[in-house]
Amino acid sequence: MTRAETTSGRVSDGYRWGQLVIGVICMVMIANLQYGWTFFVPDIQKKFGFDRAAIQWAFTLFVLFETWLVPIEGWFVDKYGPRVVVLFGGALCGI
Repeated sequence: MTRAETTSGRVSDGYRWGQLVIGVICMVMIANLQYGWTFFVPDIQKKFGFDRAAIQWAFTLFVLFETWLVPIEGWFVDKYGPRVVVLFGGALCGI
C-alpha cells in the first residue's frame, strides 16, 4: 500500500482534536447542572412544595439517563447518523 492509500480514509488529527475539545466543552456545560443542583433544591422545595427525596429522585434519574443511555445513543448515531440524532435531541430539548 502506498501512503496515499493508507491515509485516504483517515480523518485528520486536527479534526479529531477539535471533536475532543468540543466534547469536553459540552461535558463541562452539563456538569454545571450537576454541580449546581443542590443550590436549587431549597428554591424548588419552596416554590413547588416537593419534599427533598422527590427532588433528589429527579436528579438521580437525570444522572442515570445521562450516563447509562450512551451506548444506545451511540447505536442510534451509527444507524441514523449524527445529524438526525442531534436534530431529534434538539427537538426534545425544545419540547
